[in-house]
Amino acid sequence: MKTILFFSKDFNLCLSLLVYLQNKFNVITTTNFELLDKITLAVHPDLLFLDTDPSLKVENFCKDFNSNNYNIPVIITYVYKSSLKTIEKEIRENVSSVFYKPYDLDEISEKVSYLLTV
Repeated sequence: MKTILFFSKDFNLCLSLLVYLQNKFNVITTTNFELLDKITLAVHPDLLFLDTDPSLKVENFCKDFNSNNYNIPVIITYVYKSSLKTIEKEIRENVSSVFYKPYDLDEISEKVSYLLTV
């Protein structure tokens, strides 16, 4: 069974996604962004899912993630704001997919399935 590592500051969203995807995937969740790198090294997920607004910290994490050759697809979700336009281009270069909130869970499920079969 493929493993998804899901980060969100929102515990309820972590729980909801866990319940939604647990029949198809092994889902590991965390609400602590600082632990993502350590968890990734420990569990070797097949997909990383970030629910967070783009920021320099997130951009740097994604760049480091890609430069360490993890070769793992990354999905990021956030509420679109025009103030994020500048950093969004940089984020998109380092992730596999972006979804804006509110998003359709069926659409995300399809994308997750696709990324895990490629």
